[in-house]
Amino acid sequence: MCSNRLMGTMPVNSFYSSPPGPCGISIFNRHLRQALLSFGISLFEMNLRKTWGVVRAQTSVIHYVPSAFADPEASRALMQLLASRQDHQRIFVILHGLHRHGEDRFQNDTICPDQERHIQLMFNAAEAIIALSASAVGSCRSWQTRLRGRARLLRLDHPGLFAPTENIEIRGSYALVGGISRSKKDHKAAEIAALVNLCENRGIRVWQHWTNVSQSHSITPGWRRTSGTLTDNEWSELVSRALVVLCPYQTRIQSVSGLISEALSAHRFVLATSFELALEMQRRIPAWVAIEDDLDRWPYLIQQLPSSRGDVDTGVPTWEAFAKCLALELMPNGAPSANPAKTITTFGHSCSDDWPQD
Repeated sequence: MCSNRLMGTMPVNSFYSSPPGPCGISIFNRHLRQALLSFGISLFEMNLRKTWGVVRAQTSVIHYVPSAFADPEASRALMQLLASRQDHQRIFVILHGLHRHGEDRFQNDTICPDQERHIQLMFNAAEAIIALSASAVGSCRSWQTRLRGRARLLRLDHPGLFAPTENIEIRGSYALVGGISRSKKDHKAAEIAALVNLCENRGIRVWQHWTNVSQSHSITPGWRRTSGTLTDNEWSELVSRALVVLCPYQTRIQSVSGLISEALSAHRFVLATSFELALEMQRRIPAWVAIEDDLDRWPYLIQQLPSSRGDVDTGVPTWEAFAKCLALELMPNGAPSANPAKTITTFGHSCSDDWPQD
C-alpha cells in the first residue's frame, strides 16, 4: 500500500526531444505518465522540438539521450531550459543513455556536438540524474568526476513490458527483430537483411515489426513483416510469444535498451551484438542473454536455444515499482538519498532507503 506522502495530485512537467512519429522516449514518457497517476502525480508532456512556454510546474523531469539533442534547435531549447531554472524549481533528469567522456567507439551512433555542455548544465541544475542502467551510471560518472556539480547520481533500472501478458501457453515459435528503426538499428540495413535471409534458409521463422515504419513492403521479405504503432497489449503479446528477441545493433556504446528489458521481463531469450547494455545484462542474467558479433552464427545459436528456462527472476522492475521509486524522489516530502554518490538499484520488488551500492 502506498504511503500518504504519495497521495494527492502533483503536477510535473516532462520534457523530451522527439521528431514526428513514435520513438522510444515518447513511448516511455506515455507509459510513465500512466504509471505515475497511481501515485498522485500528473505528468504534462512537452516536446522541446516544438514550441513550449515559460510557465512550468515547480517540478520537472527531463528525458535525456545524446542523439535526441544532436539537433541544434533541440539543443538550444534544452540549454535554455536548464539555465533558466529558478531556486524554487526542481529538475530531475532521466538518463536514457550517455556517451562516456573520451568515447571513441562510434559506429552508426549519432554524435551530439553539445553533449558536454548539456551534462555540465544538468549537473548544476538538477536535483538528481536517474540512470536507467549500471552502464548509464558508469558513463555519467566519467563526466561527474570531471565536471562535479550538485546533482545526485541515482540508478533505477529500465522497467519491462507495460502490459505484461500472462498464461501464454504457446511460446518459442519465432525470432523477433524490430522496434524503433534508427541509424544503429535500421530496418533497411544490409546486415539485418542478410540475417533474416540466413535464418529463413535455416528454417527459422523471423517476425519483423518496425514501429516507426509506415509501409511494411519496405521491410526485408521474410516469414512475417509488420509495421506501425501497436497497442500495449499487442506489443506485449508479440514479445511474449517469441522464442528470442534479436538485437543486431550497429553500436558498441548503447547503455540502455527498453527492448531488452521488455524481452527479459517476459522471460524471452535475447541474442545481441556486444554493446554496453547487452553485455551488462549478460553478466547479470547469463542464462537469458547471448552475445555474438558474427551475425552468420546467429541461426545456429537460435537453433540451440531451449524452449524455456522457467520463470527465473530476471531482475527487471515492473512499471508500478519503477513509478513508486520515482514518485518518492519527485515528491517534495519524499525520501531522497542522502549521499550524492549513492546509487539507487531496484529489482522490481520494493524500494527502500537501504539501496545496495552499484
